[in-house]
Amino acid sequence: MHLSRDSSNHLIRVLRTKVDTPITLFNGNGFDYQCRTLDDNSKKTRVLVESKIQLNTESNLNLTLIQGLSRHDRMETSIQKSVELGVNKIIPVICQRSNIKSSKDKIQKKLDYWRKIAISACEQSHRNHIPDISDIILLNDLTQHLDQDSIKIILSPTAKESLKDIKNKYHKLPHDAMSVFIGPEGGLNNDEIELLKNVAFTGITFGPRILRTETAGPAVISALQMLWGDY
Repeated sequence: MHLSRDSSNHLIRVLRTKVDTPITLFNGNGFDYQCRTLDDNSKKTRVLVESKIQLNTESNLNLTLIQGLSRHDRMETSIQKSVELGVNKIIPVICQRSNIKSSKDKIQKKLDYWRKIAISACEQSHRNHIPDISDIILLNDLTQHLDQDSIKIILSPTAKESLKDIKNKYHKLPHDAMSVFIGPEGGLNNDEIELLKNVAFTGITFGPRILRTETAGPAVISALQMLWGDY
């Protein structure tokens, strides 16, 4: 089989892999494939698949990150770190304070690039299931994309409840699914918060400090993995 141009370039030019080097590949189906390089072509490397093994590196917690669109580097950081921490799905959402003025072509390029970031994060964290990154949606369309059985939370500096309170309420989760909404750089306005509460999101406080949007998602995912996941 041949590797893609990007994978070939990374393997040969970045990692400086030689002919007959053992490597491990994955394609998102839950298997690791033990392979060996047959040449050093940096555009279309040929590899021989010698064996495969099924590995489960996924958390028992089914996590969805709903991320309000933010500037390029911040969005990329949110995706990369969340995937490394075990998120299963990411839904990019346009909010009132999201700054997006892109054409359909540019939006598709963003999605393609974010999906490459997710694959790279899987390689880093040895995940062999690739999380789904949905198309960019409007906040008003969110309910069509949600797991209705999941516990839904949103960070709010005015909230009274914390994750500890939710932990006390759910010693064992009724479902293994949780959805986390993180607002964009400027946060959510009152109408947006009210809309989310009307579709069963619970506002929680995450301590006295206000986190940047690219910090908040990974921080909450880490806490949820500690409370109910596999940390």
